[in-house]
Amino acid sequence: MTFKGQKVYIYGRLRGVTGRRVAELATATGISLTRRPSAADAIVLAHSTAGFAVSDAGALRLEIRWNANARLVSERSFRSQLGLAALPRASDSSYSEDQIAKHAGLNALQLRTLSLYDVLSPAESGYSYMDLVAARAIGRLFAKGAKFPKIIVAALALEQRGMSLSGVRLAEAPWGELMRVLEGALAEIDGQLLLPLEGSDVDADEAFARAEASEQEGDMDSARRWHDLAARLDANDAVIPFNLGNVLDELGRPREAEIAYRQAIARSPGLADAWFNLGVLQEKMGRDDGALSSYQRAFAVEPTYADALHNAAVLLMRKRRFEAALPLLNQIMSASASSAPEAKRLAHLCRLELRHDAERAQR
Repeated sequence: MTFKGQKVYIYGRLRGVTGRRVAELATATGISLTRRPSAADAIVLAHSTAGFAVSDAGALRLEIRWNANARLVSERSFRSQLGLAALPRASDSSYSEDQIAKHAGLNALQLRTLSLYDVLSPAESGYSYMDLVAARAIGRLFAKGAKFPKIIVAALALEQRGMSLSGVRLAEAPWGELMRVLEGALAEIDGQLLLPLEGSDVDADEAFARAEASEQEGDMDSARRWHDLAARLDANDAVIPFNLGNVLDELGRPREAEIAYRQAIARSPGLADAWFNLGVLQEKMGRDDGALSSYQRAFAVEPTYADALHNAAVLLMRKRRFEAALPLLNQIMSASASSAPEAKRLAHLCRLELRHDAERAQR
């Protein structure tokens, strides 16, 4: 399956990766991202939408107007195209859809939904034994009254912790949560509830979506509160505190923004956008050495990060460290066609200054 040359609409958010990085990788892969689902050739179902895009009985209910000819694809499939994740290794896929449905007590529509959310991983030749075990576990939960959105969210939460439905047993707690069963008792996973809730059943994805909606409406105070809640509900996703930092910076609260960016970095040291934004913040606060270090961390993670290379080069030029700035500008010219003209101009200025310095030294 390939997306090259196609228009792709991402329904929901991809956890752990910023919009800038997704757009950059898509362009490099020959994929055209669109904000109009009606114009898309493919609709990517982000895992974050499972809580609201799936009915209690397992049917998809996408709240978008999309082209009926567009294909629906899973987040994992799309990530694999971008080079962000690998697809599961091929296994003995000897079970047909009818066999899985019969053994699990599920129908074809439900199996398709589970596959689109990467809970099941069928190949062209069929389903694997692990898919069969997971489907039977889901069938038992559904027969006992568990709702499909809860089941899918639970399965994805288990995957984030290196587990799967085929290897654990889940049960519904009296308050509606799906939790792990250990030695006959309901248990927590890694010291946290599998599906953390606050207030009236608001999870991290819903809080994040409300934060983004508040940002679009210009209500930055509400956006800050929703992002803060999302960050407390999801202790792993680095993009949530990263976005919180952006909102705090917009609100003129640089110290708090720095804390948020550092929280994002603590969660994911390879999040180049967090290093870059931290550098911009440090530079505005007059902490040039810290800013330079942050920019360097950003383009160490992403050697083609033109904005980080540019800011570091300009900062070095301001300190009259022209010889150190030149390699960064050359790196921009080789990595980014759109940024090359400005980098070429700055490189010319660096060479002029170095020549003048050499002439003055000879006098």
